[in-house]
Amino acid sequence: MKKYIILLVSFCLVSCISEKKKEEENSDSEEEIIIQKETEPTIGERINGPANVRDTIDGEILFTLNDNVWVESTLEENDWNIIGIMPTNPKSDFVNNHLKKGVKILVNGEVIGETKKEVEVSMGLIGYTHKENIKTNTVIENALMNHFEKQKAKRNLEDFKNFITNFKLEQDDQFEGMNVYYNYESWIDDPSPMIRIGLVFKNEKLIAILHSRPLTIEGTKDHKLDYAFDCLTFTDTENSDEIIKTFNQFVNSVD
Repeated sequence: MKKYIILLVSFCLVSCISEKKKEEENSDSEEEIIIQKETEPTIGERINGPANVRDTIDGEILFTLNDNVWVESTLEENDWNIIGIMPTNPKSDFVNNHLKKGVKILVNGEVIGETKKEVEVSMGLIGYTHKENIKTNTVIENALMNHFEKQKAKRNLEDFKNFITNFKLEQDDQFEGMNVYYNYESWIDDPSPMIRIGLVFKNEKLIAILHSRPLTIEGTKDHKLDYAFDCLTFTDTENSDEIIKTFNQFVNSVD
């Protein structure tokens, strides 16, 4: 009887240790997932969700999007943004270029939301969402202004490496003596969009910022270019007139 009790206690102890180990492994796994999500590149506007997307301001709900989904977005107007995504659903989810009602929206095999009505898909899924449904720190203009508030006067290329990586900015060295790290405007407004943000470096120091949306940076002067395009130059930037001329010629040469 005594041996039986000892064996029973031993078995319980081993079971408890095994369960604890499983819990720790699950905890570690969850922590890894969270860390991976936090270090994922921002790229652009992320949904603060779940969020409703409507056919117009305060209109009918077309579809919903899950939290942290990456979307294209137009400039906020009257507290609303037009947003768009490119679904990759199978043909069976469509009828006459419309995504069926009640379908899980897929992007590269991942479920990112669900249709609440039959929704037309032309260039992509497009609709209106309230500004509160977009995480403000994922709007590149906000992120850049916050970056300057934290970094103060630091303008070396090395100081912007994380920002460039997080928003996956592309590099263009076609401008003599200058490197530009940029992203594009939304395809929702223009199927052939211009630059939205362009960080202009010379000798690995930031000397100007191209922008298509409102942007306020301390210690800069804003210059209007053609086609509603702007260029900020820093007050200590030499030959700023030549920089403005270069990029004004550039925006006029782009179709």
